[in-house]
Amino acid sequence: MEDMSNDFPCHPYGPAVTAIIKAYLEQGQNNVALLNWDRLAAAVNGQIPATYLSRAVPNAIKVSADFADILLNLSAAGLDLNKMHLVGHSLGAQIVGMAGNKMARKGVQLPWITGLDPAGVVFDSKPPHERLNPKSAGYVDVIHSDPNRYGSRRELGTVDFWPNYRTIGPVVQPGCDNKSHPRFSPEDLCNHHKCWQYLIDSMKYTGTLVGSHARNFRTWKNYTKPQRLANVLEIGKYYEKVTPGNYYFYTAASSPYGLAENGL
Repeated sequence: MEDMSNDFPCHPYGPAVTAIIKAYLEQGQNNVALLNWDRLAAAVNGQIPATYLSRAVPNAIKVSADFADILLNLSAAGLDLNKMHLVGHSLGAQIVGMAGNKMARKGVQLPWITGLDPAGVVFDSKPPHERLNPKSAGYVDVIHSDPNRYGSRRELGTVDFWPNYRTIGPVVQPGCDNKSHPRFSPEDLCNHHKCWQYLIDSMKYTGTLVGSHARNFRTWKNYTKPQRLANVLEIGKYYEKVTPGNYYFYTAASSPYGLAENGL
């Protein structure tokens, strides 16, 4: 069972959520439930930045606690949580992470959480138990597509995927640009939204979106090709045993994004 927590400022039936749900259902083996907290995240009088701090973040914390309680109650009623995979984008990633944290404190561990460019503002300064972290589930994979702006700069998962990363200047995903755009316009959110597009492609074109492990990007850049190929993981895939840490790769500018070994 997949759970998709929608992000801020996103709508539960917008293109991102719709596309992700469609991709999971097309696999033919998933049931999908949507955590819709749209009304609690909605901007007041169009003031999105102010609303994020005064309304969306506090409500996200409350929603995560309620969500954890619901999952615990469903588990007590017979739902097999071992088959559950929680997926969240931006603030949604922090919601599922905090829900996992609360459940862990109650002695119940979720098997798998996927964080899609988890929100960084406010949460990057919080301690691990108040945000998504490697202990939020048995396996936590994170795709960081906009670490310089809307997404987190921190390592948050069992494994952290950093597509098209660089250390000089902002990370710009192929197909996006580094120009100034109106805040929260599609162009402004291009990098932030690439993460879920990569996730969808990982299901459509299996084996093409892979990252290779390194302690940090500088180390990875200095690796030879055989060194990069020595420890490789697919994004969007569950692993029981992995080398924890950072994974790097490059993508194409449009779908299909995956370059397989050519992206390493």
